[in-house]
Amino acid sequence: MAEAADGTSADYVDDIIGSLDGDALAALLAGLSESQLSLFGETDVIALVQKIASGNFTLDFSNLLAFVLSLFGSSLTSLLGLLVTVVSVAIVYSILGAVKGGSASESVSKIVHFAAMAAVVAVVGSATVGMFTMCSSTLSSMGTQINVLLPIILTIMAAVGATGTASVFQPTVAVLTSGLFNLISGILLPMLIAGFVFGIVGNLTSEVKLGKTADFFSSTVKWLFGTCFFLLSAFLSVQGITASVFDGISVRSAKFTIGKFVPVIGGYLSDGFNLVISGGILVKNALGYTALVLLALTVLPAVIQIGVYSLCLRLAAAAVEPLGDKLMSDMLTGVAKTVSLTGALMAGAAFLYFIFMLIILASGNVVL
Repeated sequence: MAEAADGTSADYVDDIIGSLDGDALAALLAGLSESQLSLFGETDVIALVQKIASGNFTLDFSNLLAFVLSLFGSSLTSLLGLLVTVVSVAIVYSILGAVKGGSASESVSKIVHFAAMAAVVAVVGSATVGMFTMCSSTLSSMGTQINVLLPIILTIMAAVGATGTASVFQPTVAVLTSGLFNLISGILLPMLIAGFVFGIVGNLTSEVKLGKTADFFSSTVKWLFGTCFFLLSAFLSVQGITASVFDGISVRSAKFTIGKFVPVIGGYLSDGFNLVISGGILVKNALGYTALVLLALTVLPAVIQIGVYSLCLRLAAAAVEPLGDKLMSDMLTGVAKTVSLTGALMAGAAFLYFIFMLIILASGNVVL
C-alpha cells in the first residue's frame, strides 16, 4: 500500500489524482453490491485513491471475513434447493425401482429412469449454465479493470521516469485481455460446455458411451490452460527486470546532472524532481492497491459460488450412489469436475493478473 506523503509532496499527489479520468474509474464500482462497497468505505474511486495515497485507508480483516462468510451462506442457501431436488428425485426413483416387478415392467423402468434423469438434468443443467455465464461475466469484468486501470498506471510510470518499464509492460495488457481472457471465453469455456453436454448425454442411458469424449474436452482444456499459464507466468516473471534497472540508472543520472551542473538552483530543482517522482509513485501504488482490492471483490463471489456448487454436486452424488443409480451419481460427479475446472480457469486468470499488478508496483518504485 502506498505510504503517506509529507505536506509538500501531497500537493503533487492531489494534482495528479485531480487529473485522472473520474468517469472511467467510477464505472469500475458500478457493478459492485452494497456489501462489496462497504469494504471500501467509499463509492467514489477518486476519493478512495486519495485516501489510500494519504495512508488513511485500511481494509478491516473482520469485515472481509464477514463478507466471505456471507458469500458462503448466500451461495449455500441458493443451492440448497438444487441439492434437495436432486436427492428427492433419486429417492423417488429408488422407491419406484424397488416396487417394480417382472420383465413386463422393464420398458416402464427405462421410461421412469429416463424421466428421473431428465428432471435432474433440467435442474443441474440450468444451474451449471448459470455458472458458465458467471465465469464469462467475471472474466469480462477483470478485462475491463485491466483496460481502465493499467493504462493509467503505466502512463504515470512513464511520467515519473519509468519509461522503459512502461513500454515493456504495455504489450502485456493486450496479452492478458486480448490473449488469455479471450482464449478462456472464446475457446476453453465452449470446450467445457461441450464436455458438459457429452457427459450429460453419456450418462442418460447405459447404451450411449460418451464418457471418453467428455474426458477429451476436459483434458484438452487442462493442457491448453496449463501451457498458457506456464508461458505467461515465465513471461511476467522476466518482464521489466532490465528495464527497471535502466530506468533507475537514468533517473538517478538525471537528478545528479540537475543537482551538479545547473548553477545556483540545481539543488532545489533536484529536490523538486524527487517530490514530483514520489508523488507520482504514491498515486501509482494507490491505483495498484485499488486494482488488487477490486480484483479480489470481483473474483471472490464467483469462486466461492462455484466452489459451493461443486461441493453440493459431489454431496448429491454421494447421496445418490447408495440408492442404486450409478449413472446419476457418475453424471453429478462429472458435472462437479467440469464446474471445478471452470472455477480453476477463472482463478488462474485472476492470479496472473494479481502477479502482473504486483510486478508493476514493485518495478515502478526502482526510480526513487
